[in-house]
Amino acid sequence: MSRVLLVDDSPHAQRMGERILAEEGYEVVTVSNAEAALIRLPDVDPDVIVADTVMPGRSGYDVCQYVKMSPQHRHVGVILTAGVLEKVDESEARRVEADAVLHKPFEASALLAAVRPLAERAREARSQSAQPAPGEAHAAVHVEEAAPFVAVVDAEQVRAAVTVALDASMERMVEEIAKHVLAALESQEASHKDAPQGAPPLPQANATDLESSVPEIEESPWPEPVRKVTLLRRRTGSILGLDLEQSSDDEPQE
Repeated sequence: MSRVLLVDDSPHAQRMGERILAEEGYEVVTVSNAEAALIRLPDVDPDVIVADTVMPGRSGYDVCQYVKMSPQHRHVGVILTAGVLEKVDESEARRVEADAVLHKPFEASALLAAVRPLAERAREARSQSAQPAPGEAHAAVHVEEAAPFVAVVDAEQVRAAVTVALDASMERMVEEIAKHVLAALESQEASHKDAPQGAPPLPQANATDLESSVPEIEESPWPEPVRKVTLLRRRTGSILGLDLEQSSDDEPQE
């Protein structure tokens, strides 16, 4: 079964292309941008790539150029697509060695006519690469040292990788969360069922009960004696010449 990688930021174009190709027996993998396509390229290993020329970030031209320059994907055919109001840059399409150009919305006959020969060519290329050439069956295998791989950190590619990883694990995450929620609901329902029927409600304290619980303080029948203390005794004279003498009635008695 031939595999097609469909790269388009339009959900409608993805659905239309996937439906047309799947009905003819093709296995279709859809992604929404060029960064995701380049990340999925090794594991999808498509025979044909159908890529939109106008997308946020990298375009279909960039995807085509990458595929044609990659020795591992020389057999992959690339079809560039464009909308009705979008103009295809013919010179750019020739420069990146695109195999065909199509306009959207997809017509089933046109899309299949472009995909079918590229898929057959890819199958033949795969079969030829898998069979050893005559006289080389017993030849010594010479393994060349691979060139060092240099990773280029690209924020868009990292974001696309995270998006792909989340899309792959989203279904499992939803199932786990739903399982925990259902377990919690079943446990709560079981606790309600196990409660005794007609159990009296717990007593609740009110303000009257609180006041009655406070002990009253008995008053003593005998009044507490009050003792007066004179802190200052006035003298009969003043050094300021003021007459501060008091009458005998005002003198404190000892």
